[in-house]
Amino acid sequence: MSRSLVASPEGIKLARKAFKATGLTQTDFAIEVKLGYTTVSNFLNGKPIYRTNFQEICVFLDLDWKDIAVLGETEPEELTPLDNLWQQLQLLSSPTEQMGLVLVKEETLGWGKKAPSRYEKSVRVGSYIRFEVNLETSGYLILLQKDTSGQLWCFCPSCFAPQAHLNTGKTTLPQEGSPITSFPIEGEPGKEEIIAVFTKELPTLDWLPPGDNEPLELQASHLAALLEYVGESGECQLLYTHYMVTPQ
Repeated sequence: MSRSLVASPEGIKLARKAFKATGLTQTDFAIEVKLGYTTVSNFLNGKPIYRTNFQEICVFLDLDWKDIAVLGETEPEELTPLDNLWQQLQLLSSPTEQMGLVLVKEETLGWGKKAPSRYEKSVRVGSYIRFEVNLETSGYLILLQKDTSGQLWCFCPSCFAPQAHLNTGKTTLPQEGSPITSFPIEGEPGKEEIIAVFTKELPTLDWLPPGDNEPLELQASHLAALLEYVGESGECQLLYTHYMVTPQ
């Protein structure tokens, strides 16, 4: 039995209709079901998500998951061009201990209590985390994530990090005032990667979302434009880190 499920084309239509009836944004819906925004977005866009998460979302929408899912073994779509561009960014990045995950001991999306430890290199599904970045100089931050399914997201700027210009010192995501105060760890076990791009000047990338938008799912065109900008700027600093997501 596959550990992932994906909605069929007809299932997507039913799910989107049920989701629209809730009157919630995707961010608010994710908070209600205690899952991450990316999981909800993947569900509504016909991309594989963890089986139990798929079923939980269907229960919340009062849907029978068997009517929504493609039954049988489904392999995630390969995004080779996107992966190649990500690899190019990674090669330009320096591995760092200046940023990483902080585990939050909590059962809800409240502030909770931070575990007194170094940055985590392994977190379990079901955990809650925050992401810290230590800046040596002030500047603008673009924070990109590659999740365990291989999808790429821009978390800064976004509604979880509306302030892209940061002062010297430590900054934490989600930022204060964002819709949630910690990120749930969910989905398939595997490796997640983070690339942080620091610039002194406001980046001239027309695809960067406003600070009140939900995280942008990145396409090859976004990364190609970012690589071009980094190459032409000459003043960008790129940092890289990764961590493992382990079964609950």
